[in-house]
Order: sequence, then C-alpha cells, then structure tokens
Amino acid sequence: MKTILVPIDSNKEGNLVAQKAIEIAIAFDAKVHLVHVTSIDKDVVVTEPGIEYISPINLSEYEKEMETLNSFKAKFVEAGIHCEIHLLQGYADKQILKLAENLHIELIILGYISHSAIYKAFVGSVSDAVVKGAKTPVLLVPAPHH
Repeated sequence: MKTILVPIDSNKEGNLVAQKAIEIAIAFDAKVHLVHVTSIDKDVVVTEPGIEYISPINLSEYEKEMETLNSFKAKFVEAGIHCEIHLLQGYADKQILKLAENLHIELIILGYISHSAIYKAFVGSVSDAVVKGAKTPVLLVPAPHH
C-alpha cells in the first residue's frame, strides 16, 4: 500500500482521522493525499475562456480552507510522510471518489460521524456514499462518543 487518501473536514474529528492516517502511512511507508471538498459557492465569474475571477469574500474562504489543509499537512511532514494537498469544490463523496480513482489510491481513511435516521434520509452521509462507491478499501475512523 503506497498511496492513501485522507479526506479532511475542519471539524474536531479531523485530528483523530489525521493521527490514524499518520500511523498507517508510517507503517506502510505510504504517500498521503489530503483532500478537503468545499461546498461553498465560490461565485466564480468567467470573463474569457480560461480566465476566472473569484469574489474577495470567497477568496478569503479558499485561503482559510488552504490554511487548514496546510496545517494538517505539516503534521504529516513532521512525521516524515510525503504529503500532498487538494482543495476541491462540489459534492464531497463524488469528488473524493473521483480523486481516489485519478490518483490510483490504495486506501481511503475518513472519519465517520453517526447521524440519526432522519438526518441520513434527508441529508445523507459522505462516509456512507464513499464506502458504497469506492473501488478501493475504506477505513472509517469513528468519532468519539460524547
């Protein structure tokens, strides 16, 4: 196992997922790809083919998300793990699965937060969708019970 994908959310469970991913990456001497998928409507304006402008408000949101990704990346680099980051926009499950396929990922490690049946019926769960759609093994790291 040489490539691991770790979807990171900015919630507190992200640290738990990162720690487990660090342990596994060290054990297998694997490269890690961290990904965060934003659902923020970036208000992108295309003025000419290939030229896009992002509003200053949304640009600061991108910067915050990149800062979060870079802070997680620093933990992996400090542990001696080769790590790359990816900030994507869209439906989280679809973007995670597409990136996993494009990068030939061998393991996906993501957090799992238990939700009520009503929540799952109306909103769904990214981790459930990734497990169902993945062509590679998925390790779910459960959130601690409060």
